[in-house]
Amino acid sequence: MNLKKIMRSQIAPRLIYLRKEKGLSVQDVALQTPLSMNMIALMEQGKPLAARHYQRLLKFYGKEMEIRLTDLT
Repeated sequence: MNLKKIMRSQIAPRLIYLRKEKGLSVQDVALQTPLSMNMIALMEQGKPLAARHYQRLLKFYGKEMEIRLTDLT
């Protein structure tokens, strides 16, 4: 699976879940972080953006991203 598919199918839905779990709108998150509503919306759509943007959003949610490498066999 390539990175774009992972972003759309796994990371984006998780970001939406984390926001909604806290009962926040995109606007609420934008007001409480250095990220714009547009940037948050793009991340929730799984668009490939700089990792620092995702790090800021995940920090706000009290999460961090972990990347694992696995064998192809």
